Amino acid sequence: MRLWLKVMWVITILVNLSGVIWFVLGSTANFQRGIDLISTVVLVYLGIPSILLIVVSSFLVLKKWSPSRWWEVIGVFMIMIAMLVMTPHLYKNVETSGWLTEKLETDSIQQTSDQRYMYCLELINLFQQNGSARLYLKNANTREELRIAVDLPLNKIQGISWGEVPRFIQLEPTNDANIYILHTTESFPIPNEKFEIHIQEKTSVKIG
Repeated sequence: MRLWLKVMWVITILVNLSGVIWFVLGSTANFQRGIDLISTVVLVYLGIPSILLIVVSSFLVLKKWSPSRWWEVIGVFMIMIAMLVMTPHLYKNVETSGWLTEKLETDSIQQTSDQRYMYCLELINLFQQNGSARLYLKNANTREELRIAVDLPLNKIQGISWGEVPRFIQLEPTNDANIYILHTTESFPIPNEKFEIHIQEKTSVKIG
């Protein structure tokens, strides 16, 4: 095989391979979630053909096969064009939220009964292995924002209904200005979870 053709073919293989790897990592959030319906369709129509062309091309290059007829050369160029055409679509159909960036969902903003804080529940990367929850707080006077991790068993959630004005938590003041009680409401898939929130320490402790 002529050197220039071999170099072009190898570069095309690597470019297409990078697209397949990026798509697999992105569609599974680096293997933190299952592949969804849209990604499955993209995998069937673009991912699998790309993998087949990569395997065939790599085999022929490693075997040092050399196209000797004009139609064989055209065939090689058609394979490279197909790989290069599919690659941008593999990159384009990757969802980076939940992987490179947080996939954040929240319930409605509420205010504590003592009027000191605005608050809501932040759900990060819900339905993924790396999912987590935290309490968002905003001081009504100083406008300072705080986020406190809350150890909710999100892996138990199979589905969630947001409704028009979802309120998944209630934050209640105590006699200690530094301590609040957080409990999940009936609107949350895991109701009656209860936590003691320590504002200054930025910690939460499960109780009850």
